[in-house]
Amino acid sequence: MAPKRKKSVRKAPPAKPLSATVVETLKKKAKNSRFTLTQLKAVYRRGQGAYLGGGSRNVPMAAWAMGRVNSFITGKGGARKADADIMRKK
Repeated sequence: MAPKRKKSVRKAPPAKPLSATVVETLKKKAKNSRFTLTQLKAVYRRGQGAYLGGGSRNVPMAAWAMGRVNSFITGKGGARKADADIMRKK
């Protein structure tokens, strides 16, 4: 009987850093809301993923992701529900 091989686990590539303007905007939003910068970055990243997963092609990805952040902060729309786990981490 041949020896068993270990399964190779493929790691996801590291996320590209957010642009300086996006980070500055998220800092301002974090300062004026009850959420941390880390939480807003996570929501922004999820917004990017949602765009790639089937978002409208009439809107740029950055606008789609920032819209999700705005929806998360205000509590309007579905982002609060979709990102409830991020909200609980505070």
